[in-house]
This record gives sequence, structure tokens and C-alpha cells, in this order.
Amino acid sequence: MLHFRTLIAVALCAFASSPLAAQIIVPARPTAPAGGSAATGQAAKPAKEIERKIDPKAKELFEKALAALKAAKSVEFTGQMTMGGDDPALKAMMPPEMSGKTKFTVRYAEGQQDTKPPEPGMGLPPIPADSIRAERVSGPKEGSYLVIHEGKVLEVNPKKKTYTDGGAQAAFVALMGIQAFPEFLRRGGLELRDAELISIELAGTTTVDELECDVVKIVQRINMSMGAMPNEGGEGFDDDGGEKPAAPVGGMTITLHQKLAIARTDGLPRQQTTKPEFGDMPEMEDGGMAMPSPEMTFTVFGLTVDPKFNDAAFSLKAPEDFTKTEPELPGMMMGGAEGEAPEMPELSVKVGDIAPDFKLADLDGKEVTLASLKGKVVLLDFWATWCGPCKAAMPTIQKLHDEYKDQGKDVVILGVNTWEEKPEAAKEYMTKKKFSYGCLMKGDELAAAYGVKGIPTLVIIGKDGKVAAVEVGLSDATGGGLRKAIDAALAAK
Repeated sequence: MLHFRTLIAVALCAFASSPLAAQIIVPARPTAPAGGSAATGQAAKPAKEIERKIDPKAKELFEKALAALKAAKSVEFTGQMTMGGDDPALKAMMPPEMSGKTKFTVRYAEGQQDTKPPEPGMGLPPIPADSIRAERVSGPKEGSYLVIHEGKVLEVNPKKKTYTDGGAQAAFVALMGIQAFPEFLRRGGLELRDAELISIELAGTTTVDELECDVVKIVQRINMSMGAMPNEGGEGFDDDGGEKPAAPVGGMTITLHQKLAIARTDGLPRQQTTKPEFGDMPEMEDGGMAMPSPEMTFTVFGLTVDPKFNDAAFSLKAPEDFTKTEPELPGMMMGGAEGEAPEMPELSVKVGDIAPDFKLADLDGKEVTLASLKGKVVLLDFWATWCGPCKAAMPTIQKLHDEYKDQGKDVVILGVNTWEEKPEAAKEYMTKKKFSYGCLMKGDELAAAYGVKGIPTLVIIGKDGKVAAVEVGLSDATGGGLRKAIDAALAAK
């Protein structure tokens, strides 16, 4: 979807409302620590060796497809993005509001693709065409549409009779609105520049949109400098929640695995599957900075090259009687005004609702159920080892565990390890840091039941089994807010 020089933005923006992105792309610093521990600046681990193989036939097929796309002046198609392949944990990173299909009408500006600099502020890559109209034809946002024209944005929701021009987040709103726009339909988007071609070969055939396609498998490698990972004001957070200056992260190597399905009828791509490998991230103070590597698949239906359409399709005039609103950033913590805490994504379970039951194993393999904890106040902390803010909150969680244990109160504190790439990572981290409160494993389904979209998410369940309080991000490093909510739940009859 985006150029290789900004591949890290591909990975983050493609699952922009995932837990990972919620911790990294927030423009304003949230109340809870965001960004986690700074790296020590150690060199990245060497990339895994991959057999180098250049198949002339595959390369020729790829180059012809690229040339055909470059010749197009405009396109129309319906696009769909899916995520995670067969991995349910990574599928969970796909926010529901971004599911479904989107119809695109696209007009390219001659000579402007790949030459515009990234948008200022967020450091996002350029929009992939001069004029785009994206209409949601299915999914939760069905009926809404987005227009990008001459650097401006209009997003309209006919069901709510509202619109937005993106405000200060125009570039970000534009990028989020075209998630189903595949990289191969951005002219020049598949050129093998800024990246080392490791291999390209034929990988059989497939059928996409009822068209027989040849599959070209491509492996590329790109070295990226990550600079530093500061929070707002150049500050980071240590594992105890304290602030410290951000240190330089150093560089990283990304290995990009792609499969491109090219239709035999016209030599144009119809599907692209991309899986980045971030396993060689720079070493961190706690031993690693593992990043989930979601497989992303972009599929197009009804592709038409150089169609006829009315310029009114790119009109930036809002419908009459529609109300202007602030942009919705799906599934993410939204940055508030300077000095204000950001708005937090709502869960699907509200305070007062019966808490979803669970049956999960703890670190020792012992089964724990919510039903077995009835009559006690339960604190669930949804977390992952790759989430810096989660780890910054854990000493506070441990402190609460110790306090209520010493007081003999009926309080059970449980971490819920969620969206973890390596099953053993949670136990290793809890052991290393000597955290003694309970931890439940494989919490992806439970996170989905609660509608968790960003971590850490903390849920307090009362003695009656109902949700008593929710925090998305730790609002107070002392644990004051959680302590107050726990005490209120203990006092409730």
C-alpha cells in the first residue's frame, strides 16, 4: 500500500487500531505511559539468511505488470484488506470498523507518484494518487465515503448526516480511509528500489475475481534507521513508570515476503499478500523488542483501467444539512488538545454489564475460571511483552497485588497475556521481573469478548460478577484510580 522506504508505517498503519499502533502512532502523549522503554542503541540482530534465487520468467512477468500499471491514468476497483492469514491472534488486530469492501475511483497525477515528500507532523508517507474517492460498500462503515483531492480531505457519513475535513489529522484520516488501497495500484509502488531483491520466482497459480492468475513470490530486504523513540517532549518511560530521556534505537532490517497474483487476461495484479519480518529489531534493555508480524492481503475486484467518470466524484463540498464533526480515528487512542488526556476507545462491555466468563490456564498450566472467583473483586490487566506501556504499568499492578494480599482482602489480580507472538514470552518476562500476581495465558478470545482495542486495558469485576470499572492505559502511575475502584467494589453489597 505504501512505499518501501516507509515500510514501518505500512506495518503500523495497516493495523492502525491494533494494540501495537495504539501505543506508537498516538500524536499526543496519553495519561498512561506510551512508547515503553527506550532502546539501548545496540545493533540489530543479523537478518536470517534466505536462499537467493532470481527466476527470469517471474521477473519479466512482474516487470510487465509494473509497466502496465504505470501506463494507467486512472482506475476503478473494489478493494478489500484482510489480516493475519490463518493466525487468529493476528486476525484480532484487524479492527471491525476497517473490515468490508471499499470501492475506489482513482485519478493519477502525471509525474507526482513517489515524488511528494511525506506529510509533516506524523511522518506519514504520501497519498498514493492525486484524487481518490473511497466508498464503503460493506462492513460497519457501509455507506460512508472519503474524498482526497489536491491535498484536502472530505469524509462523509450519510447515516449520521455528519462530515469532517480531517482537521489537524487530515493526512492521517486520509491514510486510514484507504486501508484497502493495495500497493500495486499505486504507480511505482512495487518498484524494487530502496530495497535489496533477495529472490523472485513463480509460485503456482490461483484464481482471484474469477480470473486465473500466476503467482509471483518476491522476497526483499530493507535496512531502516529508527532514530530514537521519544515520547512527547523527548521523554520515555522505564519499567517502573518513571520518565527518562529517550535513547537512540539504532537500525533495523525488515525482510518483506510478498506474493503477487497477476491475471493472465491483462497482465495486471489482482491480489497482493505481504508479510514483514521484524524479528531482528534492535536489542532492548529487557532483552528484546519483538513486533507482531501480521500477514496483510489486498484483493481487488472489478478492476477497470482508464474508465470514464465525472469530476464531481472528487468534489470536496459537503452535503447540505450535514453537521461537521471531529474525525474518528478507528480503534485508537485519540490525541486530545495540548495538556489534555486523549480520548480512549470504548470497550464492547460497559460498567454494569455481566463480565464475560473465561476458562484460561495460568503460568503453571492450572485452569482458572471467572465463575470460581465469584464473591471476590477481580482485576484483569490485558498486556503483552512487546507493549512498553504495559510493562511500565506492571510494577504498579504488583504493588496493588501485594497491598491487598497483605490486608487479607478478597481481591484477585490477574494479568491476561494477549496478542503475544511467542507463547513462552509472558512466563519468561514475569519470572525475570519477579512479578508474583497471577497471569492467564492465551487471552486473545477474552480480549475480543471485551472489545479490547489497545493495551494495557484494565478491567475491575465486582463481587457480583459485573464490570465495576475500566481503564484503557494506566491513568495514575501510583495506582490511585485502580485502588479507589477496587475499594468501591469491595464495599459494594
